Amino acid sequence: MIMEKNNLEIFYDDEADLLEIFLGKPTQCYFDEIDEDIFEGREEGTNNLIGFKIFNFKKRGGMKGIKLQLPAHIIIEGV
Repeated sequence: MIMEKNNLEIFYDDEADLLEIFLGKPTQCYFDEIDEDIFEGREEGTNNLIGFKIFNFKKRGGMKGIKLQLPAHIIIEGV
């Protein structure tokens, strides 16, 4: 299987306690709940996996359980 190179885009909304992780730029997609407060995003038309949304992120332990496969291309931008 050949995968395109994409950036991993991570967004966190502190007020909503929501973490969003996208493989590349977010596109038209739909989300299905795969576990309590965890949703998997799939691109409409192709059904390709494009990201995840995790609600109540801090309540679930925050970054304690996050694992990212390396190497990863990460860009950190100031808000």
